[in-house]
Amino acid sequence: MYLVDELLSKDPYNFSVGTPREDARRGGHVAIEHEEGLRISEALRSRGVVPDFRPPNIVRIALIPLYNTYREIFQVVQHLKDIVEKREYERFSKERKATS
Repeated sequence: MYLVDELLSKDPYNFSVGTPREDARRGGHVAIEHEEGLRISEALRSRGVVPDFRPPNIVRIALIPLYNTYREIFQVVQHLKDIVEKREYERFSKERKATS
């Protein structure tokens, strides 16, 4: 959440944290909100990051301390920066795919 606040909350990125800030109200996921959440989720997936999308605009990232390193978390933030800077999300449809 700190990295989103510090590196992704201002123009041109415009991400915000949708996860409660209070430890007692927060689970194991971090909800990152963006108006292009669906297409950004698809762009992350194309880069090998597996997010969970929740309508209308939430990219959920599961951080598991036993498996994820600080470096991996930083890399996801770098992916998000890169996806917005290069407008990579525009390659993906605004229509949600059906799940099987």
